[in-house]
Amino acid sequence: MSSAGKIPLRRLGKTDLMVTVMGFGGIPIQIVDEGVAIAAVQRCFDLGVNFYDTARGYSNSEERIGKALADRDYYIASKSGARDADGIYAHVGVSLTNLRRERIDVYQLHGVNDDQDLETVMAPGGAMDGLRKTKAEGKISHIGITGHRPETLMHAVERCDEFATVQVPFNLVENEILETLIPLCQKRDVGIIAMKPVGGGNFTNAPLAIKWCINQPISVAIPGMATPAEVEEDLAVAIGDVALSAGEQAACVQMKGELDQRTCRRCRYCEPCPNAVQIGMLLHGRSVVRRMGAARFREWGAAQIIASAEQCTECGTCITKCPYELPIPELIREVVAFYRTVPELSEPG
Repeated sequence: MSSAGKIPLRRLGKTDLMVTVMGFGGIPIQIVDEGVAIAAVQRCFDLGVNFYDTARGYSNSEERIGKALADRDYYIASKSGARDADGIYAHVGVSLTNLRRERIDVYQLHGVNDDQDLETVMAPGGAMDGLRKTKAEGKISHIGITGHRPETLMHAVERCDEFATVQVPFNLVENEILETLIPLCQKRDVGIIAMKPVGGGNFTNAPLAIKWCINQPISVAIPGMATPAEVEEDLAVAIGDVALSAGEQAACVQMKGELDQRTCRRCRYCEPCPNAVQIGMLLHGRSVVRRMGAARFREWGAAQIIASAEQCTECGTCITKCPYELPIPELIREVVAFYRTVPELSEPG
């Protein structure tokens, strides 16, 4: 492997890969010019990062990482939302071509967010069978799983020891897995890949949020970075002494306090809404716009999602179902106000 410089290395569970504690999240490079995206990826590599995460669902992200790091030595993780064996087998082939690789280090089942979805991918002929086939053929080295609901990921790890990694949201606010999923993964020697360490762009001090994350018992944090300047700013906290000072710990407590009652964890326990408001997608959409662009949110049905907010009667049913007691009707008003500031979401079509 290339030198990791001064960035600490950690073992990625049973993969035995020694990865830099901070990796590169491949979502934001979709929405900048290709030259900027390639420069960001290469700057990350030059500063010592050896772990990169992308996905078939991230439009041109695989291609850009493949072009930026051609002929360089690094670890790559990609993933697919296909749910059947043939579909994910084909996706691995596309990923290999895009990334200009003969083998992908970790290939993940993407977005397994409930137990029914887990049953689908694990059933005979499901996506897991496709990954087993690609692994047997030497196209991938390890199998992982990603999702937003820790309970489902725990069921996956308990059910199948073939999962070498779990990718899950983890940050100052979404930290419940410290008591649940993380201990289980430590027991089963499963690597933890922490996505959304800056809360999907909602934290006021992104570098500090990343630093908090890498001080926790995870394998690697993968913040999304779109430009060389963002790479340099974020990576500064991962080089050298990464311990949090007393002042930084206090600032983390303050930031968490500010966001605890304003952050949707995407658990979807608030749904279904009796008035058919698409609560989860309404609240999640702002992060999609910030990280992936308004065009992607429009592809997901932004017009209908935003329009559903008009049906909210503020009955409070969602609040009673939310395990975090979030003021959901208030958050809906807030996020709709944000959407009105995005010209692309006001255009027809």
